Amino acid sequence: REGNTALHLACHCAKYDIIAMLLEKYGAVSVSKQNAVKKLPIDLLWESNVVLNRESVEYTETVYRLLKAYPEMMMMNIGMQKRQCASATSPSQDGKKRKFGHE
Repeated sequence: REGNTALHLACHCAKYDIIAMLLEKYGAVSVSKQNAVKKLPIDLLWESNVVLNRESVEYTETVYRLLKAYPEMMMMNIGMQKRQCASATSPSQDGKKRKFGHE
């Protein structure tokens, strides 16, 4: 219904052992697959409220495994961040710079 694969669900629930097993058994088959709302499995892990410690070895290793299985995703994110950064500092239509946050 939502287009989630087993890897999406494991990432959403931060099931590190299941993520590792799926990557080992199936490789990058579903790492690059977006669900119905255009989220990759790693997006669901990054957004998961289940993750208690984002500095833990398990979390870090899991993110590394996902990135290693689909390195193009990291390059796409870097490109998106550069475009967002450029648009955030570009002048608005009235010629004034936009302000974000606590500027």
